[in-house]
Amino acid sequence: MLSFTEQKFYYFYFLVHIPITIFVDSSVVLPQAFQLAPRLVNWHITTNYDFLLQEKPAWLWWFIVVELVFQLPFFLFITRRFLQLWKLTFYGSEEAKPLIFQLWRAMAGSLRLYGLNASLTTLMCLWAIWSRGYYPATGLPMAVADKAKLSMLYVPYFLIPLRLVFV
Repeated sequence: MLSFTEQKFYYFYFLVHIPITIFVDSSVVLPQAFQLAPRLVNWHITTNYDFLLQEKPAWLWWFIVVELVFQLPFFLFITRRFLQLWKLTFYGSEEAKPLIFQLWRAMAGSLRLYGLNASLTTLMCLWAIWSRGYYPATGLPMAVADKAKLSMLYVPYFLIPLRLVFV
């Protein structure tokens, strides 16, 4: 079981991930006319040289479809489950212990599945950055320093879900 501190961390991670998914990641699958924050996405592409968000390769398109269809509802579901777990843990009686265990077992399975999916998806993005990174404006190969800068934006979305594989 995750410690209470880890539970709080993941609770806020999932809450923060909701607007990121809606405003940034969805830009990969939505036509430009329907994007919710095109200026933010363009700023990110320009500032961080994120060629993947500009290029929108087919494999990334499908990963984002999975994120929107499965992960976004999961973020809402799991944050609610954390609140239920805490309510049982801190306000429940001794009789609540089996319910806490049962709730955690259900949460752990879905957290592992999310962690595996999200970390592998991000690993694929990191591989693309290092194997073929280029500057979106020119198409020239990206310098190692800029690949590292872009990677640092993606690495947390690899490591944080990866931890969940082992809950």
